[in-house]
Amino acid sequence: MILTDNETKVDLLNNEAIAATIIGLLRAKPDHPMTIGVHGDWGAGKSSVLEMIEAGFADKNDVLCLKFNGWRFQGFEDAKIALIEGIVTGLVEKRPALTKAAVAVKDVFRRIDWLKVAKRAGGLAVTAFTGIPTPEQVGAIVGSLQGLLADPGKLATKENLETTIEEVKGILKGGETKNVPEEVEAFRKAFDQLLKDAGIKQLVVLIDDLDRCLPDTAIETLEAIRLFVFTARTAFVVAADEAMIEYAVRKHFPDLPDSTGPRDYARNYLEKLIQVPFRIPALGETETRIYVTLLLAGAEIGEDNADYAKLIAVAREKLKRPWTTGGLDAVTVKTAGNHPPAKPGAFGM
Repeated sequence: MILTDNETKVDLLNNEAIAATIIGLLRAKPDHPMTIGVHGDWGAGKSSVLEMIEAGFADKNDVLCLKFNGWRFQGFEDAKIALIEGIVTGLVEKRPALTKAAVAVKDVFRRIDWLKVAKRAGGLAVTAFTGIPTPEQVGAIVGSLQGLLADPGKLATKENLETTIEEVKGILKGGETKNVPEEVEAFRKAFDQLLKDAGIKQLVVLIDDLDRCLPDTAIETLEAIRLFVFTARTAFVVAADEAMIEYAVRKHFPDLPDSTGPRDYARNYLEKLIQVPFRIPALGETETRIYVTLLLAGAEIGEDNADYAKLIAVAREKLKRPWTTGGLDAVTVKTAGNHPPAKPGAFGM
């Protein structure tokens, strides 16, 4: 029997209360930006909590949930660009009404193009705060790249260089010159207008598997979130192991001192971004036995089976007081389903 490690909307660990609390918190002030952290060890159920949050908003037409997994993009795209463009692309795809708001959509994507061109131009030093180059920097790129056309042997292909130059020129033509703070504010306003045109009162972005990413990818994703931190009606729920993120911060910023007073710099970095943290407690022996038994039972009789739902209900009661029980034995499994399992003894844990 093969058991998958995929996230599920079926709550096997009594984490539904965490998901319900987060949903209530998000709905209390939908017009306020918010960042929420779901922390816990690998396998603690963080991804399943995100699934439950998404399911909890399924019937809310004025709320849009978008999921982003930085691990899947790692090695293929710049994480910062992937997240920002993924949010806007998902918004446009899931709200057909935006097809009528062509100006707003074009405005947002034009601003994202700054990031794309900066990446393709080859190591342009952009600000850590926004990741967006100033018009003066882009102008410098155009001049230097045009000069390199005389010696295309230094580059991968002459065609790639010409394409990059045209993209940079297109951006320089596409609006008035702004400094970095003005450009950031313009992006936020354009994005906010996009939400209004889509009829969305709240956008909830679920970030998963951040602790599986390489340090640079994890930090780039967190830096991209900062761009939206003060954008109204936009909330982020970040599922990650705190220890792994702190490790990523230390690797990405190796020159930082170890600590400042009683606090660790790496922990401070995460807590500055995450406004409300939720920590999933580690599983004890009894919780682990119950969880594995439920996985085996679900694989055997199917998660949609009515008897499986009864067994989960019994398991949840036991999980409330794990110190008083030894788990789910064969008798309990048989009683919950009113008949013995297909393979006697399969769930006797």
